[in-house]
Amino acid sequence: MSLRFVKELLLPPLESARRMFRTCLYRVRFAGRDVKIDPSSRVAWRSVIRTCGGGSISIGRSCEIHPFAMILTYGGHIAIGDNCSANPFVIVYGHGGVNIGNGVRIAAHTVIIPANHNAAADGTPLYQSGMSAKGIVIGNDVWIGAGARILDGVRIDNNAVVGAGSVVTRPVPAYATVAGVPARLIRNSRDPNTGGPG
Repeated sequence: MSLRFVKELLLPPLESARRMFRTCLYRVRFAGRDVKIDPSSRVAWRSVIRTCGGGSISIGRSCEIHPFAMILTYGGHIAIGDNCSANPFVIVYGHGGVNIGNGVRIAAHTVIIPANHNAAADGTPLYQSGMSAKGIVIGNDVWIGAGARILDGVRIDNNAVVGAGSVVTRPVPAYATVAGVPARLIRNSRDPNTGGPG
């Protein structure tokens, strides 16, 4: 009996057992909260996933949420598609809503916050002046580099790349690479005039 045959024979039941175990584990860990995680996804025990002040969290198939990543709703809804990863120390807040597509890679220390304080001109203290929350949308197959900051109201379209340490304050078009503070277009792989391949 070959090793390959043994693997093909045992892998489906083993993976099925793992999914059943994760299903039970997630039900216990997130009992009483509006958190839905596909059992094929791996959520590190030392990650923080909470619904604070309402809202919901859904994580699709085959995702990886690494240790010390924080996903907190703060009253908003957070939806993460399939085949995504959130590396250590990623912070995602919900406030105005976050919708992350499929195949998104979020590098360590990235912060995604769909809310902003309203600074009052009349001398009202910042903590009393309220907040705005427009939400953030991240398309499919996006790569967000380490330490990036994605701010409220931003839409990042499919196949975009956000450079490490960037602060994204405006929409990012599909196939664009942006970097800097604030993030600026470096190239678009579909536009030969920006240095990308034609």
